[in-house]
Amino acid sequence: MTHRRPDTVPVPAVPRVPGSANPVTHLLRAVRAEFAKLGHRSPLWYAVLPLAAFIPAALNFGIAKAAQLNKIDGSGGMDTNNAAYWIIVFSTFILMTGAVTSFCGEFRDGTVELAFAVQPRRWLLPVAKLIVFGGISGMASMIITFGIMWGYHLLFPDVWGRVDVFSYDGVRLWLGTPLLTVLVIALGLGLSALFPRPGLVVMLILLWKFGVEKFVEFLQGDFGILLQRWSPFRNAEIGAGQMVTFDSPFGGALGSMLYFAAIAIGFFIAGVVHLAKADLRSGD
Repeated sequence: MTHRRPDTVPVPAVPRVPGSANPVTHLLRAVRAEFAKLGHRSPLWYAVLPLAAFIPAALNFGIAKAAQLNKIDGSGGMDTNNAAYWIIVFSTFILMTGAVTSFCGEFRDGTVELAFAVQPRRWLLPVAKLIVFGGISGMASMIITFGIMWGYHLLFPDVWGRVDVFSYDGVRLWLGTPLLTVLVIALGLGLSALFPRPGLVVMLILLWKFGVEKFVEFLQGDFGILLQRWSPFRNAEIGAGQMVTFDSPFGGALGSMLYFAAIAIGFFIAGVVHLAKADLRSGD
């Protein structure tokens, strides 16, 4: 008796749903895409990074030269825990503008809608930008801090002679300043996701740092001191290892850095959540 072999029924292919693969794989692709966007014409290379290095180097050079010529009172010279002051004041915010401009540019150019159409996981965009810009800026901040502390110690031994880049205070600075830079970038990206307008975001951050926190320094009494001790950027400077004029209300440098990190990461998460729910057509 002959048995007829049943015909093989083809199994239809299951369509691949965007975003169904491993999230880590998608994140790596998003990071590679961000690196690909940073061509040789990116302002990060010819404007942001050079300015972040030049401004603190020029200011420290001018002050050291003036001290040598007795044009200003440079008695005592530079201390290690004050050597990164101009980097913290200027470079961290200059580096932040690179990330903020890049993120907001996605909305201005309309590329964000295309990106979300291809990859619905909206959180990938700000996270990938934080990884790329945070990594580049953090490394740049470390090199700038180390280079100024080490180079000016050799160039101006009579002014920078006490600065020891390998001391406890020195290591804290050239490790803490990059961490502070990354957190400031996270804060900027979070605000950019809430308000995708670079000028507004930069204004809000600088207004708080150089407006509100400077204003509370003029308040007299215990209330003014209390506000200073709870100022986010002042605590960030403590956490980075910068010289301070008051004790940390959070038990030391680590507690102050964690306090600022909680604020920066909180804004970043709020921005990511808002981005995931926002109607892009409404301009949000």
